[in-house]
Amino acid sequence: MTENKKSDYFEIDEESLNAFGYRLLYNLNKPQEAIKIFELIIQLYPESSNAFDSAAEGYLIVEDFEKSIQYYRKAIELNGRAHFHQIGYLRPNIYQPTLLPPDTVNLFRKMGNWENEIAFVYVQGGPDLQLNIGPRDGLHLMPNHEDLLKIYPYQAQILNPKTIISSPILTEKQSAYENAESVEILDRVIKYLVDRKKKVFLIGHSYGASISMEYVNSRKNLAEKVVLMGLDLDEDISSWETLNSGEYIRWENGKEPFARTVFGGISNKHPLKSSFDRVADNLTMIVRSNMEKKYTKLLEDEDFKKIISVYSTQDEANGRKSTEEIKILKQKGTTVVEIEGNHHSMLTTEFMTALYEYLMNAKPLESKY
Repeated sequence: MTENKKSDYFEIDEESLNAFGYRLLYNLNKPQEAIKIFELIIQLYPESSNAFDSAAEGYLIVEDFEKSIQYYRKAIELNGRAHFHQIGYLRPNIYQPTLLPPDTVNLFRKMGNWENEIAFVYVQGGPDLQLNIGPRDGLHLMPNHEDLLKIYPYQAQILNPKTIISSPILTEKQSAYENAESVEILDRVIKYLVDRKKKVFLIGHSYGASISMEYVNSRKNLAEKVVLMGLDLDEDISSWETLNSGEYIRWENGKEPFARTVFGGISNKHPLKSSFDRVADNLTMIVRSNMEKKYTKLLEDEDFKKIISVYSTQDEANGRKSTEEIKILKQKGTTVVEIEGNHHSMLTTEFMTALYEYLMNAKPLESKY
């Protein structure tokens, strides 16, 4: 079987083999048998990053850390783009500032109909190391999304993922610079669209809302409307002072903060545990750079009138919006929308359709969904 990748009678399919390996690993709790399957996939597909990634996961579970580290690094080498579950395996990196390419077309991805006069710019959450474009992103949940002009700006850490493995961890100044580069990307993309006579609706979720908010604060806002989802203008980060290395804050029922380990699946016995903690701490520094600002005091009065602030009642990522902020926003002319649910509860067909009708056809948004 190993010698014949294909025969007259059957074809070995990598995806099917991998699925079988994962079933052995997780459903049947047979990690050693799963590892044999993953090793077989490597023999058949030696250039497959997925094969090495799967095998590395198996070795991680049986605590063969040396083999796991070796295979994760091979997966990254083959893939060229690390994911968060892999990046802790990269060797620490001295901080190198993100440098943006001069051509703006290299700062975003576009989908849909370029001939449309209206451009929907979606700034995703994270920080992540790649654009997550697909059925669950906000723009794909809008009516007739195939015909919309959908724009997805990159972020600094997507262009320069090794910032996340910087050692020592990022300073406040370095984190501020990286966030400013993400804002610069967004600013250049929106100017590019406006220069081509496009009307821009800017939509940001979570960390993407943070970038969008800082864009409004620090640049000339050329967007017609700015939709900030899953983030407060004045974030409560007081509980972050209690964090240990490798931890981040979650909110119980959107009300009570508590600490959680970012890479909870990494054993304390793992020889690279400190590397994973460093990744978590760098992410925290990047996110914190904008979140410690008080935007209700920084923004101009005209800025508030262009903003739609969407929050969820049980937001586990940043807590429920305070009644004080809701009052301030409404007084300043901001449209405030409450969604029943968690941090991603606004990313539904129902709400994104309502938002689309508001932006495109001026159909009023309800205050609660």
